Amino acid sequence: MQKSEQEINKILNDNSKQIEQINKMLLNMNAVSNIRFWCSCLSNFRKSKELNDDILKMEAFTTSIVISYGRIFGSGAESNKLKEKIIPENLFPVHKEIIDLRNGRYAHHGEHSFFEKCTDITYVDYAFVINPKIEVGFWFGISKKWEELFEWLDGYMYDTMHKTLLSLSDKTGVEWKFPNGPAPLYI
Repeated sequence: MQKSEQEINKILNDNSKQIEQINKMLLNMNAVSNIRFWCSCLSNFRKSKELNDDILKMEAFTTSIVISYGRIFGSGAESNKLKEKIIPENLFPVHKEIIDLRNGRYAHHGEHSFFEKCTDITYVDYAFVINPKIEVGFWFGISKKWEELFEWLDGYMYDTMHKTLLSLSDKTGVEWKFPNGPAPLYI
């Protein structure tokens, strides 16, 4: 049955809180999409003859993943902060690893096991020469544990959106839909 403009506006107004939740959820869905894209870049990464360039590219991909992931569980006025309690017990150590990496390496200058740093100071020709040294550990590609967590998160976001739409459909008597199509090639 067709609704009048007045009826449509009333439904939208009466459900503005859930609609706002959907709008906020979209930012998290975008972050998950970004994570999956950058994971794809790391998974398909091939070493070149330029090791330094390779390291910087992998670091950029990893930074993008870790920061995007942290946004989903961090506070922001325009998004829904997901609670850690939603994460399955078997995936929680991986979640914690990524959040610790975010806080200790990417978002702040904290201590993290991936960094070894020291400064060599030598006295040569009446001057102190400082030679900074930082050793960074990493893997080529993406950790399989991370991929499993991100696949779960992708499914969680999909399910949450569809539960919200079903709830709105039940409440309003009007079907609520979200565009759905094939997954991008990188997934």
